[in-house]
Amino acid sequence: MESEFPLELQSETFKILSSNDDKAMETLFSHLYPNPTQQQNHEQQQNQSKSLTFLQCCKHHHPDLLMIKLFFLLTSSPEIPTRTNAARALVFVKPSHLWPKLRPQAQARLQAHFIKFITEEKSVHVLRLASLVLAETISVIYQNHQHWQEILEFLISSVNSTEEKIREFSFLVFASLSNDFCLMVTKSLHDRVKVLHSSFIGSLADSRNPNVQVASFGAVVNLIRLFSDPSLFHELLRAMMVGVFSLLQAYERSYFKSAFAELVKLVSAEPLLLKPYMSDMVLDALQIAENSGVSDETHRLAFELVLAMTELKECEQMLMSLPHETVVRLFTVPMKSLVLSVKEDGNGAGCGDRGSEEEKGKGVDGENEKVDDVYEFGIKCLKKLCVAFGGDKVLAVAHELLTKYYLDSADWKMRHAGITLLTVISKEFSDEMVTSS
Repeated sequence: MESEFPLELQSETFKILSSNDDKAMETLFSHLYPNPTQQQNHEQQQNQSKSLTFLQCCKHHHPDLLMIKLFFLLTSSPEIPTRTNAARALVFVKPSHLWPKLRPQAQARLQAHFIKFITEEKSVHVLRLASLVLAETISVIYQNHQHWQEILEFLISSVNSTEEKIREFSFLVFASLSNDFCLMVTKSLHDRVKVLHSSFIGSLADSRNPNVQVASFGAVVNLIRLFSDPSLFHELLRAMMVGVFSLLQAYERSYFKSAFAELVKLVSAEPLLLKPYMSDMVLDALQIAENSGVSDETHRLAFELVLAMTELKECEQMLMSLPHETVVRLFTVPMKSLVLSVKEDGNGAGCGDRGSEEEKGKGVDGENEKVDDVYEFGIKCLKKLCVAFGGDKVLAVAHELLTKYYLDSADWKMRHAGITLLTVISKEFSDEMVTSS
């Protein structure tokens, strides 16, 4: 079988991976991960391409040596940049591909060193990257019908650690474990559910360290099957909602976004668990989407929770049973987006001629792109809401909105948004409109 990489390169990679000198790997890292604030010249781009080829050759022909070398640099290098880049490289080459290539003795040695490394590592940034490495390694170990009980015990005990970086690390690992792993170990973790549940309750609503708080959101969502008991789940969901609103008030543009994205993921992954709470969650999402004190990005993110529900069969009955006033509020959110997307000169998004691609790219701070994004969001929401609620309910809501606020408004932007709504529903419900006319 013909080799994928030249023999000369194979020999070079073996020599570097086998060497006790780390300078060659540090040079490789400098080419792979250049300073992002500096524009690369042609020579630097070539060096990066060669380094990627080198790494791929290592992965293809010497996966065991590559795993050992990168792990050694991650856990033993005195330089934070080297440890950081070793972790990044491990994430890139995927431990799940390399771990099975190691001999059992080598696997045992790496396992023995990992916990020591976690407890001694000072850099939170390195630990965050290492959490991805560990999560993938644990997952592949269990997928190959092996066990690593020591690391599971360590992670469970770490959720209550007095060191915040260790708590965050354990949450990040739990958040990144594969779904297959979570299903496999649910039974083995079942007797530790109360320990995890108690820790998650405390961390979800504790905004003193938002990094730990947001990491706990990801851990809860990924391990949610452990907490399917209604009372346990109710307490966790309540803590998540309290945590989301506390993050919204304190860290709207950063941490809130990550935490709320986990809620959206939970809706899509476990609709049956959430079914009793979905109507309340719609109201919570509306409360954020209607809040004039937050950014447009936050408005859209909050509404993504509603959009996720519109795509789930389990939510159909809940959506159809929402009061008329709530449905009107739901349609009002994207209508406001349409109004915002219309520019003063009448040539913006949604005004017939959307402009050339070149023209869209012009403007201060990408103004045109932002306008187009708001317009597209509004249209997407209206279409999904129309499908979710059906012709009769949509036409009743549209009639109320158009006659009260939009078609007879003195503001031409409002009239334009009303016409856009008519266009959308005419495409979705042309037969119903004819029948009701």
